[in-house]
Amino acid sequence: MFPRDSEGPLQTKPFIGRAINALKVAKHPLILAGNGCIRRRASEQLRLFCEKTGIGVVSTFMAKGCVDMDADYCLYTIGLQAKDLVTCAVDAADVVITLGYDMVEYHPRLWNERKDKMIIHADFLPAEIDEHYHPGTEIVGDLAHTLWMLNERVDQLDLQRFDFSQQHATREQMTQELARHKDDDTKGTIRPQKVLWDVRQVMGKNGILLSDVGAHKMWIARHYQCHEPNTCLIPNGFCSMGFALPGAIAASLVHPERQILAICGDAGFLMNVQEMETAKRLGCNMVVMVWEDREYGLIAWKQQAEFGKHTDLQFDNPDWLQLANAFGWRGYRVDESAELVSALESAFKEDGPVLIIVPIDYSENMKLTERLGNIACPI
Repeated sequence: MFPRDSEGPLQTKPFIGRAINALKVAKHPLILAGNGCIRRRASEQLRLFCEKTGIGVVSTFMAKGCVDMDADYCLYTIGLQAKDLVTCAVDAADVVITLGYDMVEYHPRLWNERKDKMIIHADFLPAEIDEHYHPGTEIVGDLAHTLWMLNERVDQLDLQRFDFSQQHATREQMTQELARHKDDDTKGTIRPQKVLWDVRQVMGKNGILLSDVGAHKMWIARHYQCHEPNTCLIPNGFCSMGFALPGAIAASLVHPERQILAICGDAGFLMNVQEMETAKRLGCNMVVMVWEDREYGLIAWKQQAEFGKHTDLQFDNPDWLQLANAFGWRGYRVDESAELVSALESAFKEDGPVLIIVPIDYSENMKLTERLGNIACPI
């Protein structure tokens, strides 16, 4: 371990002890898990720490699965720019332990606006100091080992002093939010929430979902939760469209025994459409789901939210099923929400790559924006 004092250069002080001392006086501690938890394989020790202490975990987009979505201490995902239900748990926290956190994932000004959080920074790199991110304690070193050392000293904490009432309320509210549209029965277009609920039911614990960049990424980030690390791959921070199709090819080659699903917007999919030939030639068993809205949906969403209108962002699409056939893929089009699960299950039974087209109801975008803007936390 090479701890660095937040006041200056490398020190030899017992910074694990400092972190424990900060937790001794905390009443509403919280963990903010970043991509480093996944990359540094710290999930096992993190889960043990949470089971011992009960401290809740909010994950960034790229840290999904660091704790099991079914665990009581899982508070789901943070990362949207507007205040969300999960933000209430962060607002209530007095001590925030950031694990493998990179501020490009979710800037501290969005979760530490009042600059009143005691921050414990644990990562394999020193903290990037910011007006809203100035850790009181830094533990720089192997993240899994850091958590192991914390686990060895948990018995020094008076766990009875922790108040997790807001944590429990946040989990309950967000759990209800995720299930809000699970029983939708719509035709013509399908709500994003319903699509992701059904996808979650079909994928199992170890299936791998890859998100491209676009409006669908925002919905996946908020509504698709995970049981295990590296089962939802989302590019974040200066990322570009076109990731999911070639990413799914790679995932299917590394894990041919798993269900591999890429979710793309129609614009993002067409940016790398030539890779359909690669997937067929390599015999990849994978499914690509395209959310069709005939528009650059995320740009339209952001412009609409900012200016009340958006520029001309629409375009025409090919005949998707003919396109699939041309590349030797099997193709499905799902226009009714009630048929989505059966279509997915059939697609995963196919030998070779499969394309599923889902006409998406992106009228939900602005509805979500309006709802998030009206969320009021207790503090």
